Amino acid sequence: MAEKPGISLITVTLNEEQLIGQCLRSAWFCDELIVVDSFSSDRTVEIARSLGAQVIQREFTNYVDQKQFALDHASREWVLLMDADEQATHELGCEIERTVGSPAAADGYQIRRVLYHLGYYYTRPVYPDRPMRLFRRASGHIGGRDPHDKVIVAGRVGRLAASILHFSYRDIADHVATMNRFSTRAAAENQPGFLTPFKMFANPAWRFFNFYVLRGGFRDGGRGLYAAMAAAFYVFLKYAKLYERQLNSRRPL
Repeated sequence: MAEKPGISLITVTLNEEQLIGQCLRSAWFCDELIVVDSFSSDRTVEIARSLGAQVIQREFTNYVDQKQFALDHASREWVLLMDADEQATHELGCEIERTVGSPAAADGYQIRRVLYHLGYYYTRPVYPDRPMRLFRRASGHIGGRDPHDKVIVAGRVGRLAASILHFSYRDIADHVATMNRFSTRAAAENQPGFLTPFKMFANPAWRFFNFYVLRGGFRDGGRGLYAAMAAAFYVFLKYAKLYERQLNSRRPL
């Protein structure tokens, strides 16, 4: 009987003591747990090590570099990338074990993420989030543009049926703080232009219409309205910060 291929979990952390334990426990099917921590001041490192994780501390640069650094320290044939605020369902663990053990396995797999927020699991297409998260270590690397990293795989790609649960925001205030932080990073990765003021209006309007109407957010009642408004607000913040940079560049020194 062939030996089961090994799986490394990689994740990055900063002050995630409330969630890192559940994240690591949910990866019961992984043979190696790699945590790259940005010098947390809470019990994140202690909890991770108590659960058998190899913890490497590194100053945070950006999400792409940090996750690639974690990937560079993985040693198993397969890699599962999860954020500290995510958990693999038991069904996903069983499916991954079957998948990596199959002789017909692809080189990477997209996994659906189900967001939990406002006491509700967003299972409808309002958040059609299916990132690449499971892949052969030799075939993948971390790319994308900060803060939106992504796994890039050279080879055949498939999809898994089971889900990752995403416990991203404690409350609305935490969500707003996250949008503020991420929009600052996203704006820094772009350059303002002639159309920036127009995009500050048009792109959020399109995002709201896309989330609320095309993706069916209206079927989720008030929570769907919140999701669409929040998505539009994030886009507005990104372009507003670009516009601010544009105005500042015109000021005389």
